[in-house]
Amino acid sequence: MTKSKDEPEYRLEVGEKLILLDKKKFKLLKFIDECGSITRASQKADIPYRSALKYIENLEHDLNDLLVLTKRGGKGGGGGSELTKKGKLILREYRKVDSVIKMHTDVNEIECEIAEIDEEKRIINIYFGDKRVILPLRGDFSVGEKVLILINPEDIFLTLQPQQSSVRNVFKGTITRMELKNQVVRLNIDLGKVNLFADITQYARDELKLDLGKEVFIGFKAAAIAVVKL
Repeated sequence: MTKSKDEPEYRLEVGEKLILLDKKKFKLLKFIDECGSITRASQKADIPYRSALKYIENLEHDLNDLLVLTKRGGKGGGGGSELTKKGKLILREYRKVDSVIKMHTDVNEIECEIAEIDEEKRIINIYFGDKRVILPLRGDFSVGEKVLILINPEDIFLTLQPQQSSVRNVFKGTITRMELKNQVVRLNIDLGKVNLFADITQYARDELKLDLGKEVFIGFKAAAIAVVKL
């Protein structure tokens, strides 16, 4: 993903070609698909008509394929524009990338240091204070290397009692904050030297009778964690 002056641009792989598409161009194609008209689509996307034509021309040049088919109407009308299969594929690819990016823009970020590496078991050990966290070994890492741990709040589960399971990353913590965010309840949980936030449903909050100051157990699977070198 790159950053343009107005909107972030996503690098999309379509067939064997690569293109850059920002939200404005996505909206143009989306409205063409919905309205059946480049003129109406450019108006809804707030893009000058000539600029809209140029956007389409440049995209078609980069892909070496048609994205929009236009049929001229006679005196009785009947003209219009529609996306080709390739044009519809671009909409789909943009939506996929955009969804993934949005899912990972709001994550727990923890800077730490790799304490141990088990090459045979393909795992990394790090520590949150005195708490050992097990991560999958993906890529080339070294003991002592600084890394950033990313944990999606939706990948954190919460219980009132420690449970026996295959998940080793289970820790005791205290709820320090609760707020409603995007139709889910966001919990801030103090684990000692580390604070994590987790998202649960309002139903789950009521069922578990959660409140500020309550002690809970949180856990997350090793496979759900991303490790980034610093």
